[in-house]
Amino acid sequence: MSRRVHAVLLDMGGVLVPEVSRFERIANHPGLLSELRAWGSGDPAEVIRDSARRVRDAYRALDDSCTQPDLDAVLADVPGRIRHRLLREFAAVADQRPYAHTLPILRELASRYRLGIVSNTILAGDHHLRSLRRAGGMRYVGCAVWSANFGRRKPDPAMIAYVLDRLETRARQAVFVGDKIRTDVLAARRAGVRSIHLRRLGQPVTGEAVPDHVIRHLGELPLLLRRLA
Repeated sequence: MSRRVHAVLLDMGGVLVPEVSRFERIANHPGLLSELRAWGSGDPAEVIRDSARRVRDAYRALDDSCTQPDLDAVLADVPGRIRHRLLREFAAVADQRPYAHTLPILRELASRYRLGIVSNTILAGDHHLRSLRRAGGMRYVGCAVWSANFGRRKPDPAMIAYVLDRLETRARQAVFVGDKIRTDVLAARRAGVRSIHLRRLGQPVTGEAVPDHVIRHLGELPLLLRRLA
C-alpha cells in the first residue's frame, strides 16, 4: 500500500508560533490593575498571579486523562466580571504572531499537501484562529483543531483522527510535525501517523516515544517530505 505523503499535520506552539508566555505577565499592566481595583479587587496583581497559577495547575492535573479543565469552575470564586476579563487577557497573552518563516513554508507545503493544525491549548483556540487569519496563514490550512475546543488533547490521538477525517486522508499517508515528544510524537504513534520531531539545538530528548524523523528547523520540512514521497 502507498505511503506517499498526502497530508501534513502541524502542532502550533513552538512550531508555527512561539510558545505562550506566562499569563502572570499581565500583573505588570497598570491600566488593568486600576480597572480590576475599581471593580472591587483589593490586590489585583495577586489575584492575577493566583488565577494564572490555578489555571495552569488545573490543566496540568489532567495530563494523564488528556482532558481539559473547566476554567470558569477553576476560578469560580473570582467575581464573574473579573474572571471573564482575566480569561480574555490570558487569551491575549497566548495570541502569538507566527514566526517569520511560517507563512512561506505553509504556502510551499500547501502546493503539494493537505494541511492541518492539531494543537494543545489551555484556552479555547479562537484567538489562535484570529491570529492566523490576520497573518494570512489559514488560507493554506484545511482543518485546525485546538484541544480546549475539542475536549481531548494529545497524546490522545482523537484530534489527529478528526483532522485526518476532515482532510479525507488515511493515517499511513500523513505525517505529524511537533516539538514535544511526550504529546506530539506519542499522539502520532497512537494515531498510526508518522512523526517528525522539530528538535531545536540543545533541546533535551525526553518522552515515551521515538520519532520517525527529526528536523532542526521547520524550513527543513519540505525537503524531508520530498524524500518521503
